[in-house]
Amino acid sequence: MEGKEERLEYVWIAVIILMLTSFLGLLGYATIIKGYSTPEDVVTCEVKKLDEQITPGIEEVAPGVYVVNITGRQWSWTPNEITLENPKKVIFRVTSADVVHGFQIVGTNVNFMVFPGYIAEITWYPPSDLEGEHLIVCNEYCGIAHQDMWAKLVIERG
Repeated sequence: MEGKEERLEYVWIAVIILMLTSFLGLLGYATIIKGYSTPEDVVTCEVKKLDEQITPGIEEVAPGVYVVNITGRQWSWTPNEITLENPKKVIFRVTSADVVHGFQIVGTNVNFMVFPGYIAEITWYPPSDLEGEHLIVCNEYCGIAHQDMWAKLVIERG
């Protein structure tokens, strides 16, 4: 019986080694071939001077290219309504004044966490057929009125 149990141990060792090499191979593929990486330029901001360092609002820097500065506070986003006309590229710069928040545009691939003291910057290329009103929610529990932390993104095509 010992021979059978010993062979079973070697099978499990082989399975574990195979899984580890597969995971490491996929990680290498994602970083080297696909070019995925962690953010290199982290922008920080002093929470006490937040309003001086990032002004919430929308700026069109080129036709169809927008920079949207957003500040999250328990339990609201500022600005809480964002209207974009024929957007091709949107750069969201989002920060938090108090706790960790989650920034998600429902029905899109925009979803990231927002930490106090840091400015999360993400570039989004909205699909050309995306239009109308879209809900922006905080998807990270941030306190007792978490369910009230939402905003509206309006995309107008014309």
